[in-house]
Amino acid sequence: MRVFSKLFLSLAVGAMFVSAGIQTSDAKVLLRANSQWSETHSGSQVDKWWADEIKKRTNGEVEIKLFFGGALGKAQENLPLLQQGAIDIAMMSPGYFPAQLPFHAAPNSIPMAMSKVEQATELMERLMVEVEAFDAEAKENGVKTLFFHHLNAYQLVCKEQIKGVADMKGKKMRTWGKALPQAVEAVGATPVTMFLPELYEGVSRGTVDCIPFSVDLMMNYKMYEVAKHIHNITIWQGPTNATWISLKSWDKLTPEQQKTMQEVSLEAMRKDRDVTIEAGKKAIGELKAKGVQFHDFPAAEQAKWAEMNPDFFGDFIKEMTAKGRGDDATKTIKIWREVTQ
Repeated sequence: MRVFSKLFLSLAVGAMFVSAGIQTSDAKVLLRANSQWSETHSGSQVDKWWADEIKKRTNGEVEIKLFFGGALGKAQENLPLLQQGAIDIAMMSPGYFPAQLPFHAAPNSIPMAMSKVEQATELMERLMVEVEAFDAEAKENGVKTLFFHHLNAYQLVCKEQIKGVADMKGKKMRTWGKALPQAVEAVGATPVTMFLPELYEGVSRGTVDCIPFSVDLMMNYKMYEVAKHIHNITIWQGPTNATWISLKSWDKLTPEQQKTMQEVSLEAMRKDRDVTIEAGKKAIGELKAKGVQFHDFPAAEQAKWAEMNPDFFGDFIKEMTAKGRGDDATKTIKIWREVTQ
């Protein structure tokens, strides 16, 4: 049954490529990329620039065909799709794969541990160079990390106003990964695992009362229609979906093409940082015009929530130590603290 499922998946994805007319490309290497984001997201515009630049700088020898909104597979399916060869590239969040990608997932998941978009850029650029475990675990999963996207602060977005920690008791809140559910449970709320395409309906139907979300994504996914209250507490901030390529597809490229892709990827990451910040500034005014209310979440209440959380950094080091990578975990947290202090 498993073999049949994989065969069916490959045939189905292949049919999509034929129907899209991709087989007519003149490129020597054609790479299929599945993005979990909608095409309207600011990061998706950077992805288009990235693909265009790679094609241009390789004189048309490498072409990347982008599929948005999980057209080639759901967000939680991206890693196995890469490993099976059904896709070549994925813009996927490592936080959806904490067991397979624990080092990459940590910055994408640990709540209340970063405060600025720029910190995500500096952190990931350092970690990818200075901590061996990041490259090692990517290779173990048959993939290579090219660059990370950014998000504006994921603030507390709810159907009703929340005035403090006590108001979170009994609320249902969207989560992902391993750490965020623990932060939600710490204040007496109920974590609900939910992926991006499910958020609008989930809030609308009351499956969740609150979601951590950024102001620009509120606009992209029209969440302002079902949730009118944003609170100035950063539930999570950090790097979001990374752009990954399967090692099999990477090995199809010449050394010169690989170098070009890495150079463009570094430029794309910094470009993504800048457009993300600008998108956030623009979205605030647009949300206010649509009747969204911005509320103060008192500093004392923010501190109270942080104190109630587990020791996420300490737990990460303990978990990685048990897997024989304690030194790399300790180094990761040291760099993290240097970037955010």
